Amino acid sequence: MHTDYFPLGIAQGKAFCNRVNERQRLAKNIKAHQHTLITSPRRYGKTSLVTFVMNDTGIPFANVDFFVALDAKACEEQLIQGTQRLLHQISSKPERLFNHIKDYFIQSKKKWTIGYKGVHLELIPDKENDPATNIMDVLLALESVLAKKRQHAVLFIDEFQEIGALPSAKALEGAIRHVAQETKYLLLIFSGSNRHLLNHMFDDKSRPLYLLCERMILDRIAEDDYVAFINNVAMKTWKKSLSDKTLEQLFTLTERHPYYINVLCNALWKNHMDQSHPPDAEAVSKYWQEYIHIEKTRISRELSQLSFGQRKILTAVSFGHTTELTGKHILQKIGITGPSVISALQVLEEKDLIGRKDDGSYFTIDPLMKASLRYFYQDAFEIQA
Repeated sequence: MHTDYFPLGIAQGKAFCNRVNERQRLAKNIKAHQHTLITSPRRYGKTSLVTFVMNDTGIPFANVDFFVALDAKACEEQLIQGTQRLLHQISSKPERLFNHIKDYFIQSKKKWTIGYKGVHLELIPDKENDPATNIMDVLLALESVLAKKRQHAVLFIDEFQEIGALPSAKALEGAIRHVAQETKYLLLIFSGSNRHLLNHMFDDKSRPLYLLCERMILDRIAEDDYVAFINNVAMKTWKKSLSDKTLEQLFTLTERHPYYINVLCNALWKNHMDQSHPPDAEAVSKYWQEYIHIEKTRISRELSQLSFGQRKILTAVSFGHTTELTGKHILQKIGITGPSVISALQVLEEKDLIGRKDDGSYFTIDPLMKASLRYFYQDAFEIQA
């Protein structure tokens, strides 16, 4: 039962927790044909949210993930594959679909190869065309088919910030903007986890995607909503709710990060064999410590990509030094200069490893990273209250 309610992948059906306001807002955007950008740190549930809403609306949609797209050609291939999946969903008559697509490319004088691979339509662009042109062509071809069928559809592009770091970023963004401005049936939903890059792509007047989308910032789920959801599952499992102390420990350790909530709950439900009593706060701490050791290699790999100064500042913030990081006391403790601290803070923010609150104080975004640093470097800094 634990895997049903606390998945480590996409949360669907009864495993989806709350997000009522976000679901309603996204559904309204889809109905109004408003292109939308959803931002949050990784593993906050962006894909789960979009999938849940799309399944509820019943509108055909396809998911494209740019996280695996290392260059412009890979972005092109991902979007072509997403288009093919959408076309397969919207037509029950392959021959008519084939003719619609063929007619579009003939009329637009585009040299695309159209055929079938098994039962699925396959679209192959002219090798001489650049990726930006091919992206524009295939998405406009999809819009043409949708318009003929008067069928709305959604293309969800995840980790969209990856496109912004490519040398041909402006050309690719320009192609997507052209499509977004032309479509009446194809809706685009973008999401990403690097807010610095996304803000630059969508807020900079010099970039093609400037003010294209309505913005949605996905925050952590409220504690009251988690309490209701988790205790509902606990009642089904143990006929008892989790104690307040157990829930407090769960929320303190994970800081209500959606992915880590599911990691810990998954472990609690899977490993707690005593069906007469639900797990306690000690069990929560035990599985969290085990998870820190399990993920040690991944955390170390992420830290190895930072400079010495950046690692020191990230560690200092994780130990509670969240303000006055250029003060004499902190500089003496970490052994680097004030300008180096300022530079490190900027890089860590850009990499979404730390965030800054309205009062100017910093915090570590990933609670597992924070917990790992505090556990493995206990003697580095005194932990602040």
